Amino acid sequence: MKIDRRISQIIDISAPEIISGKETSDSILEKYPQYAPELRPRLEAVLWLTDAQMYLDPHLGFITSSRSIMEHQIETIQPHTVWRHLFRRYTPQRWAFNIITPVILILLFALITNNLFLSARLSIPGDPLYTAKLSIEDIQLALTFSPVEKTELYMRFTRERTIEIVDLAVEKKYSALTPTAARMETEIIESLQSIDDLTNYDPSVEQTTTALLRETLSNEIYILKIMSGFSSPAAYQGIELAIQAAQSGISGLH
Repeated sequence: MKIDRRISQIIDISAPEIISGKETSDSILEKYPQYAPELRPRLEAVLWLTDAQMYLDPHLGFITSSRSIMEHQIETIQPHTVWRHLFRRYTPQRWAFNIITPVILILLFALITNNLFLSARLSIPGDPLYTAKLSIEDIQLALTFSPVEKTELYMRFTRERTIEIVDLAVEKKYSALTPTAARMETEIIESLQSIDDLTNYDPSVEQTTTALLRETLSNEIYILKIMSGFSSPAAYQGIELAIQAAQSGISGLH
């Protein structure tokens, strides 16, 4: 530790002399021969730093000229407008990325939407997406203005309610049977009113639509009666309400 301290003192004293040129590393080593092995590399480091400083020091006027160059660039470089940004040069890879990315996002959105739509179509009362299913049906009815197409929609919805009643009976969700049957009854009544609106159409169209509705309701009655024979007594009330609604619909066609 004493040797290191002594060498540091020698360096502190000798460094200004070496930098000013009054002394050299050899002359310093001659003064302190006993510390020569440890002192030589440190003196060489001082000489190297002195030479390097000459190259690192900025030349006269460096700061002033650099500031002038920066001010000139700020004045000449204009900010990119939206149009320049849109029409800047793109590489083929960037063009492909910009085109493919929106397409992929659109396809993913369409796929997710389609899956949700299909899941809603297959839902039954009590499922999370059943409310969405009914909302989709209401939107379809609101966007349908032809009495013929509206009657066909009501018939399709009636078949959906029958399928739901069967599924509910199989899964023993008896509490949801009565509300589903009540909605089925409402849709049958609406389909009868839609047929009444066909009086201004070709009589053959009215007859065809009426026959199709009668056939649909007859099939629903047949399915529901079979289901009633295999279901628990707890399901009888809801299934019977649906059967009565379909029978009333057939009676309304006469």
